[in-house]
Amino acid sequence: MLEAQALSKRFGARIVLRNLSFKVESGACIAVVGRNGAGKSTLLRLVAGLVEPSRGQIRWNGGAARPFCALAAPDAPLYRELTCLENLRFFAQNAAGDAVLRAHLDLWALGNRADDLAGDLSSGLRARLQLAVAAWFERPILLLDEPSANLDESGRELVKRLLQTQKSRGVTLLATNDPRDLELCNGRIEI
Repeated sequence: MLEAQALSKRFGARIVLRNLSFKVESGACIAVVGRNGAGKSTLLRLVAGLVEPSRGQIRWNGGAARPFCALAAPDAPLYRELTCLENLRFFAQNAAGDAVLRAHLDLWALGNRADDLAGDLSSGLRARLQLAVAAWFERPILLLDEPSANLDESGRELVKRLLQTQKSRGVTLLATNDPRDLELCNGRIEI
């Protein structure tokens, strides 16, 4: 279970999240919704351990959540000067050979682009690569920030497939305001 208790985040004088508490059972896909600037992305970054809460805590099965997270976000790091394959190899920490990595890129319809520089990809293909990197780790907490913002219909189908797979692995928090994404979720956290 993913749990947040009295979670608050402040940036200087600006309070983004105030006293947010929730519990997410394994198998759930929860939409994180709210107006632009309300703190959806901040919540995902807090869960991932990329920023520290000003107050409160986040737990996965009673312990720290960070080691169990994978994040895909529009501003997630990709090395533009590396190819798709090299990016995946870097983030996978050389844990697999190129044949396995290429097969994983094939799952994301990037196999024919494996040797293209990430900086030369369209925004939709970069989004696929970010999703491929996050999916590689098969972590029990999947954090998706506007995952289909730049994707075409075939890319959206890949996200749906990832969410189905994630149900058996753990939980998904999906930050979005897209009504099509909301249909993929079985609960909501309103920010």
